Amino acid sequence: MSSINMVDKQAKQFRINELKSKINYTEEARDNFKNTHPGLYETNSYYLNKLREELRELEKSYLGIVERNQRKFSRVEVERAAHLNFSSGQYRGTLENISLGGGFIKGAFKQAKGDICKINLTESKAHSDVVICALGSIVRASNNGIAFEFIAMNANSYARLETELLDHADDPSIVGDEIFESGIFEFDDDLVYSTVFNYNINKLKKLLCLH
Repeated sequence: MSSINMVDKQAKQFRINELKSKINYTEEARDNFKNTHPGLYETNSYYLNKLREELRELEKSYLGIVERNQRKFSRVEVERAAHLNFSSGQYRGTLENISLGGGFIKGAFKQAKGDICKINLTESKAHSDVVICALGSIVRASNNGIAFEFIAMNANSYARLETELLDHADDPSIVGDEIFESGIFEFDDDLVYSTVFNYNINKLKKLLCLH
């Protein structure tokens, strides 16, 4: 991701968060005026619609930046057993390919785009040692499996992710450049988290049992 795109993405994310806070505040203020000050209720309703309209446009623009960044990373064919834990159930599948941003897992999943899960990748179905443990978000669901994007992982998993990519890439120098230049991950002690998502760091640590 270029530095210009990173600044633009961060600015949009900041404004999105600001708009969400303003919308929540305005909704509460408007509702307080509903039965006492009809004029103020209408004024706040108008302002609320403007905020929501700006938020919709910004989220579309932000999603465009995220999708462009997702397409940038090289996919590497690596077959690993995958164990996925959603709030609604657990699944097993097979990792088909992986990149710095995420991967594709073959299997039958009754989940939808946006669902969050904990992903454990192991050497094989019979080998229980976890190679990579991460939180992921589904970005595409099909009859063949799901495409996911990394949200966060611990430092050891991130180091193993880099190793997996470099060891199995057709051109390791390209993957090496992506790792060096991507800028999509931030580091906080043993936590490595994606800047694409807006999650509370302490919550991520708790979900990954890093506390």
